[in-house]
Amino acid sequence: MSKKSIIISSILLVITLYLIACFFSPAMYNYKDEIKITGPYKMVFVIINDIKDWPKWYSWKKSDPEIKFSPGGRQLNIGANFSFESKNLGNGYVEIKEGFQDSLVAAIMKSSKIPKKIEVSWQILPEGTRSVYVNFKARLAGQIPFLLRAWYLGMHKELDKMFHEDLEGMKTYIEDLVKGDFGVEKVTYQGQKYFGKLDIIVNSKIPQYYAKYYPLIYKMLDSMKVEITGPPVGLIFDWEAKSGFVAIMAALPINVKLPNIAGWSYIDVEKAECFRLKNLGNYTTLRNAHAKMTYLMDNSPYSLGTPVIEEYVTSPSQEPDTSKWQTNIYYLFYTKGGYSKTVEQKRTFDEMIKMEDEERLRKLKDLYEGFKEN
Repeated sequence: MSKKSIIISSILLVITLYLIACFFSPAMYNYKDEIKITGPYKMVFVIINDIKDWPKWYSWKKSDPEIKFSPGGRQLNIGANFSFESKNLGNGYVEIKEGFQDSLVAAIMKSSKIPKKIEVSWQILPEGTRSVYVNFKARLAGQIPFLLRAWYLGMHKELDKMFHEDLEGMKTYIEDLVKGDFGVEKVTYQGQKYFGKLDIIVNSKIPQYYAKYYPLIYKMLDSMKVEITGPPVGLIFDWEAKSGFVAIMAALPINVKLPNIAGWSYIDVEKAECFRLKNLGNYTTLRNAHAKMTYLMDNSPYSLGTPVIEEYVTSPSQEPDTSKWQTNIYYLFYTKGGYSKTVEQKRTFDEMIKMEDEERLRKLKDLYEGFKEN
């Protein structure tokens, strides 16, 4: 056999082997997994929907400790994104495409080492109030072209491993947060009159909201010769994890009843049993504290009343060390409607939407009735 014939035969053999590899390599990628997490379902949604939390639980640094993570311009809900540069994963980005009623987050992932975008989703199904199931799905957006399939022969195994480890990392991260000892105790809230400014704002803008209105509240009360009896508070009447909006009142405690004043709000919060938490740390640590409080409330025989109270005992001007900032958080027990009931079952999307709507309607009705009475 001539040298030319050997070269041609070798090339044909390589081509044949490559085509065989393409033939036996999958044309699509689909992956499904499920994991049970001990913790409140709202917390799970918040952790997934807030993309800046992802480096705390995803597994990518295990395979590539040198991976570079760059946050995008938006970090919460639809449009939140980050980009990455990795030797193993390639260069690419992740973007949240959908957030549905605290129950579903969908995103896309694109990498230079993956032939097409991967569509991923996390469906959150509560099992009572103690735990949730997270159903994870990932699929390639379209078929891999036949002649490219051999290049991605090991892709399926690697992605399966990565996505499974991501779920395990999320479970560990959330359950560690829930187990954290924040010093929660059951006490009696003695009741208090408050005066301030009520509005609906994005959660991330609360510090700026406080910075704007607390000085005006102090000035207003001083002009009316009204005594301030304690540190500033935030009164939270409603919130939505999906959009990040919060109905909140920046307020100061006072010792007299005030009439309705245009542009301002007054509320008299009645005496009630409650859970109290003394949190030490800056404002960003409060989310984890609320996660613990929510979990305890959901697994107690009590229903949550309004408002949720954050009492800012230590101000930045008093203590430069943020680890020593103290915030007292009060979750008041709702006593007018009896005790809540725990349902040990997985809920459908429709059931969760109805549950959320009923709860928010009750909170808003209480808020309206409270202000109407005053």
